[in-house]
Amino acid sequence: MDSLVGIYWLGQAGFVFKNCAGRIVYIDPYFSDVVERIVGFKRMMPCPIAAERVQADLVVCTHEHLDHMDTDALPVLARNPRTRFAGPIECIKEFRKLGVAEEQCQLLNEGRKVVVGDVEIHPVYADHGELAPDALGIVLDFGGIRVYHTGDTAYRPEQFRPAAELHPDILIPCINGRFGNLDAHEAALLTRLVAPRLVIPSHFWMFVEQNGQPDTFLEQCKELVPQTQIMVMKLGGELLFENDSTMQQAS
Repeated sequence: MDSLVGIYWLGQAGFVFKNCAGRIVYIDPYFSDVVERIVGFKRMMPCPIAAERVQADLVVCTHEHLDHMDTDALPVLARNPRTRFAGPIECIKEFRKLGVAEEQCQLLNEGRKVVVGDVEIHPVYADHGELAPDALGIVLDFGGIRVYHTGDTAYRPEQFRPAAELHPDILIPCINGRFGNLDAHEAALLTRLVAPRLVIPSHFWMFVEQNGQPDTFLEQCKELVPQTQIMVMKLGGELLFENDSTMQQAS
């Protein structure tokens, strides 16, 4: 049977993945208004699911910034004892401060593969500068389908090569070009380097202050990587991706 993964966009850098076995993985989910409360950036896109409704096997945070590690929502998610929480050391420290049990926490280090159930986590390089020096990118392997989520990062093509050598089927780059992140052109260059079958832009339209133009990214990709399929996902939308190269976007 071909591998199949369901992909759902939560807005910003947040995504949900569900494999054929029913394993549910969240990465960088942002549910609340904690960024507005602490930083003053008002969210412009509602989260399509409330934290109280989440049933997750694994929650991965690429770094400790509030739009990637929602400190208001994480204690709600942690009420489920089967949910594991994974991230670099600063995230682990914050998980523990929020009351997440030690046995629910999984430390991630660049270059060290971790297996949670039937999902492989490959932490890879990211450069978010002094804003988050231990930030990571993540390649998730769902038994034959690999998804590369860049997290927040600047464009560092040489350092990205180990991630590209994992041959991701799907690339999810940030495109907002603020606070040291990839802009639309750099994200298209990364797409050319990684050569995935599908690219899904992220990290745009959540906050006015963070910018991000998916139309520019589409234009750049059509010029630089015409062989790669581009999908701008609808908020809360579902994409079914199979390893036989077929995919379908649901409403």
